[in-house]
Amino acid sequence: MSTDQSPDTTEQHGEQAPDPPDPDDGAAEDDATGGADDDRSVAEYVQWVALGVLVLVAVVATFQLYFAASAAIETFVTRRYRPLFVAGFNLAVLLACGIGVSALVRRLT
Repeated sequence: MSTDQSPDTTEQHGEQAPDPPDPDDGAAEDDATGGADDDRSVAEYVQWVALGVLVLVAVVATFQLYFAASAAIETFVTRRYRPLFVAGFNLAVLLACGIGVSALVRRLT
């Protein structure tokens, strides 16, 4: 036997050596088992769409309600207490929107 050839252990024992890990195997397994992109169900996509629609409706409704409430405050509340009523109303609107968005985000994650 020459020094530039090493003895092949698979021929001596009749066994095959295990193949080295292929870096592409992980991607193939992800594709075969659903992958990262396919992990979301249709129901989760519907929930994300619902979140987007609710946020858009909340923004529009917030503007409309804000202007209507501001007009009502100017009509029924004296000048002295208007800033207090406007601040309280804005805080209530922000809290309601925050609770709704927080509930949906918690449910989605």
